[in-house]
Amino acid sequence: MKKLPVILSLLASTLVFASCEKEIEELKDPAQDVTAAATQSKPELLAAGPWHLTSLTLATATKSDAAPTAVDILPRLKAAQRDNLHTFKADGTFVLDEAAVKAFAEAPQQLTGSWKLTGDSLTVAQPDVTRHFLVEELSATTLRVRLTQPGEQGATTYTSVFAH
Repeated sequence: MKKLPVILSLLASTLVFASCEKEIEELKDPAQDVTAAATQSKPELLAAGPWHLTSLTLATATKSDAAPTAVDILPRLKAAQRDNLHTFKADGTFVLDEAAVKAFAEAPQQLTGSWKLTGDSLTVAQPDVTRHFLVEELSATTLRVRLTQPGEQGATTYTSVFAH
């Protein structure tokens, strides 16, 4: 009789464990994602969807400076600039969307232009300005471009990082 509670508890625990069903979740193989991204051309990666700014650094090299110091200026930008969406369409058009926060109520929601990617050089032309960027990184999730502008005191380099 003393063994009956032990046997009953073993039987109950066996039934409990047998009735538990595990949910099996299939995970994607990361190699498949890398393969899919590797088969896309750079223009296709660029036109895959809207990009938003995640990092913006500024480095000014004066004639007396050997190594300029990079400063993160993204936190100093107004919210209206930080939430903008940059869309590179497959037909070569570029759309800068003001997103949720606009700098001025009367400002247009979208500004359009054109873009062209030649090797590692990205040219973005809008009605008032044309900029030539060096593409440092372009993947399915990251776009890193650099813009260098010469000045009287030295060259200023902006490095922008975007994500989907």
